[in-house]
Order: sequence, then C-alpha cells, then structure tokens
Amino acid sequence: MADHAVLVAGAGPTGLMLAGELALAGADVAVIERRADQRLIGARAGGLHSRTIEVLDQRGIADRFLAHGQLAQVTGFSQIHLDISDFPTRHPYGLALWQNHIEHILAGWVGELRVPIYRGCEVTGVAQDRTGVDVRLADGRSLRAQYLVGCDGGHSVIRKTAGIDFPGWDPTTSYLIAEVEMASGKGEKPEWGIRHDALGVHALSNSDGGGPVRVMVTEQHLQRTGEPTLRDLREALVAVYRTDYGIRRAAWISRFTDMARQAAAYRSGRVLLAGDAAHVHHPVGGQGLNTGVQGSWVMW
Repeated sequence: MADHAVLVAGAGPTGLMLAGELALAGADVAVIERRADQRLIGARAGGLHSRTIEVLDQRGIADRFLAHGQLAQVTGFSQIHLDISDFPTRHPYGLALWQNHIEHILAGWVGELRVPIYRGCEVTGVAQDRTGVDVRLADGRSLRAQYLVGCDGGHSVIRKTAGIDFPGWDPTTSYLIAEVEMASGKGEKPEWGIRHDALGVHALSNSDGGGPVRVMVTEQHLQRTGEPTLRDLREALVAVYRTDYGIRRAAWISRFTDMARQAAAYRSGRVLLAGDAAHVHHPVGGQGLNTGVQGSWVMW
C-alpha cells in the first residue's frame, strides 16, 4: 500500500510549487527534502518575473511575495533592458527577492495546505513496479508512492536512478558569485553595477550602503570542479578590476557555469522530472535558474 499518491523529491521552489498545485487538486502529496530545514547556504535565484507573479496571483499568494520584495523593471533579452510597464497585466514588473525568502513563503503556503514535508531525508535509491515507486532513504527507511517527481536539481538523484540521460553542452565559462566584506579605507572606490568586457560579465552591488557586498565575476579560465576559495575570488577580481578591493571575509562563495543540459525524457514509468532535474541552463550575465515558478534571476 502506498504511503502517498505522489512524492515530490526536493523542497526548492519547483517542488514546493508542484506540491501546492497537487494539494489544491485534491491529491495526497508529500515532499521529501534532504535539508533539515529551509535554510539556504550561498546564492540562488534573486527574483521573480512578471509571469511568475501572475501565476502566484492566480493562487492568491502574490501579495506575500510583493510584501517582502522590491519592484524592479529589469526584464531583458541578451543584455538589453526592456520596459514592460505598459504590458497588459496586473504585474508589469519584476520582483527582486532572494530565493531563501521565496522558499520560506512557498513552504508556509504548502504548510497551510497540510502537505507533509519529510525533512532530513536523503534519497539513495528508487525502484518502481507496475503499481508504484519505492524510495529508499539514507537512514534505511523507505517510502512508497504511486508516483515520484524528481525536483532535486541539476545533479538529480531521481533522474540518475531512473536511468534518464542528461545530454547537452559542457561549460565553456565559469563565474564566481559571493557575498563579501570589503576593508574600509582601502582607497579604491568600487565600480558599482554591471560591467561588460572581453572576458565576460561582472557586477558589484551594495544595496545596504555599508553592509556586505555581492560580487559576480567571470573567471579568466574555466573551472569545473572544486569548492571556490577567497583566493580564487581575489584573483578573479584583480583580473577584471585590477584590484580585489580589500575583500577580507566571505559569507559564502559559489561557482556556476554556462553549461546547458536537457533530460532525454521527462518521464520513465512512474518517475517524472521537473525544474533543474529536467533542464539546466545558466545564461551569461546572471545565475538564472529554472525554478518551475516560471523563471527567476539574480538582480544586481
């Protein structure tokens, strides 16, 4: 007998939104998440597009996001900014809001819909038969559902165990993104905003006027593996700005690339894929993640 009709693997924006939609449709759905809570370490998406806000508005929860974000006209194509203020929509704007806030709001909504979230549950294996799917967890337990949806990101365990290929293009460029402290009195005035040059796209942002600085910088040479360090970030900044601006501490540093991949199929029997588990594309100029909530972006 199945524990649930549908298990959603991953409590990111895609998984939470899907769980909410299924709950509204009357399905017995639950979410399994390897994190112990909803906290995020490092950068993720930084906002919502107009169409996303429209979808959230259809569910009666757009105001929850609007109350915590900042309206912004940042829609663009190929680094060209586009004005959508006259578009025929109730929301002709984007919303600057970091993913940790987006996830907390969605998790609160899903909680109101009484969708259980099994936290601290890392999936280690999947086996399906004609009537359902068994999901093995790292602590030795297992859950059974009629269907399983993998919303567990670009390195999806669900996709891999389902045997779904993930063809695409290998990365050609890598970027560092970080939140850092800069030494006061260093002498160099930071070049705030977005910068384009022969190497790529870079950005420095300090919205608080004195707090942590957010940095995005294109690396001179492609780096595929390894955890980025403060030294890596300093070297990348010097290569672009000819100074590291005296950065002395990083709250977090992460690396992403322009890799693009697409799942060969979105379904294998009773196992389905959504979000980054199905397709990954990090466009140049920002860490754009397909969240399943109709798109997101990092705003500088």
